[in-house]
Amino acid sequence: MFSSVVLAIAVLSILVYWIITSLTTPSSEEHLVSMLPGRLPFIGHAWKMDMSKPHIILAKWAQMFGSIYRIQLYNDEILVLNDYKSIYEALVVNGTSVSGRPPMYRTSQDGRNRHSIVWQTYNDKLAFLRKEVLKSLKMYGQGLQQLESKCMEEIQELLKKFKLVENTPANPWPIIYESVCSIMLNLVLGSAKSDNSNSILNKVKDMNAMFNDTFGSGNSRKMDFLPWMRNVWCSEQQRLKKALILRDEIWNNDIKPLMRFSSDSVIHRLLMFSEHHSTNDLNVSEDTAKEVFTNLILAGTDTTSTALTCLLLLFLHYPDVQERMYEEISSVVDIDRPPRLSDRSALPYCEAVLLELLRYISHVPLSVPHYTMQETTINDKKVPADLTVYINLWALHHDENIWEDPWAFNPDRFIDEKGRLLGPGHQKRRRLMVFGAGRRVCLGETLAKNRLFLFATSLVQKLTFSVIDRKKLPSRDPRTFEMGLVLHPKPFQLILNSRNNVHM
Repeated sequence: MFSSVVLAIAVLSILVYWIITSLTTPSSEEHLVSMLPGRLPFIGHAWKMDMSKPHIILAKWAQMFGSIYRIQLYNDEILVLNDYKSIYEALVVNGTSVSGRPPMYRTSQDGRNRHSIVWQTYNDKLAFLRKEVLKSLKMYGQGLQQLESKCMEEIQELLKKFKLVENTPANPWPIIYESVCSIMLNLVLGSAKSDNSNSILNKVKDMNAMFNDTFGSGNSRKMDFLPWMRNVWCSEQQRLKKALILRDEIWNNDIKPLMRFSSDSVIHRLLMFSEHHSTNDLNVSEDTAKEVFTNLILAGTDTTSTALTCLLLLFLHYPDVQERMYEEISSVVDIDRPPRLSDRSALPYCEAVLLELLRYISHVPLSVPHYTMQETTINDKKVPADLTVYINLWALHHDENIWEDPWAFNPDRFIDEKGRLLGPGHQKRRRLMVFGAGRRVCLGETLAKNRLFLFATSLVQKLTFSVIDRKKLPSRDPRTFEMGLVLHPKPFQLILNSRNNVHM
């Protein structure tokens, strides 16, 4: 009897709270961005949010309620931006105000949000780290030549591996992933060489897989929203713990010992800074070097690997695309040499394919969450400080007001009437914001674009990719892709063959 009374009182209290909050609108909220209807006590809008595809749900709500709105997921209030105007205003016009990162349980583990170039709120330390990483990557002049040289070495190894599975069904993902990961290790570690490179590579692949499962905007966010679930139901919590343990093992046993022999590595530089008194006020420590290593390897591997795998899947659905690319490459590049970065301007269709690929798959659909560091305004609406902001790049890149037939893969949308690639200032190019914009634009944008170009054009120059059984071919529609740190297509197999008269 007593328990029934307590339950009835609890239910009544929840109903009263809901009625009061639903029917009253504080005057202080009149000028704020609108909160979506349907918010329930304690859980907010979580009851109608499918966390396996939040980008799709948020884009659908934008069509129903407008491109900018607020939602509540448990105890976290979130501002969601879905169109170019609001996203540009947040990232570029108000870049300083919206350059923070929200406090999250996942990023606070081992103090990662105090050392990360991804998860750290913008401050003097982050500005210093970004500068050092950019200086190390050297995506200009001689640095680009070194990148090209390192990529071409690995591309030749990739072609040899593909040659071994020629004319047989093959899943391209693990082969491509290993190749891209190897390049990232090479770039991050500099001139350091290890006798156990294969062992390091395998451990890094395992680490990346676990972080991919636990750091996306999908189901793993319940670790942030529902702290009481972490040690009860949450399998992602266990994978996160394992990922951090493996990360420390890789660092202590494999990476840190190599840094004695790599003066040209950004990780070596950060370790040196950690010993200098001049950077003590920034708290640059060994933990900083370890976290930056993790960030660069994870972000630089999964994104490019997934983009290349998606490109091959699209080749199977659109075989004319790879043939048009091959014809263009053949007309510009001598058959005895691979495509180079200097060929980019002469290969407009190839460039258009890669731009359309990045738009179409939008494989980092919600970017990385932002956070307001001070009160600001977006679309003439007041946005308070300390508010999580979702940048829905998925909605932007599939906006019918910008992209005609957005669910069709059409590289020609980036080609003008004279067959030239649309310039960077064209409104369509400006609205393609795969790497973000403003103060927190992705550090690896130039690196990613250059690697993607070298890999894609080299593969098309040497190989053809064909479907085995069209009935078993997974959908090329990115709405069917699985959510992790990036969107992944379902696994598939293909047949690859060497092109006639081409030396591998």
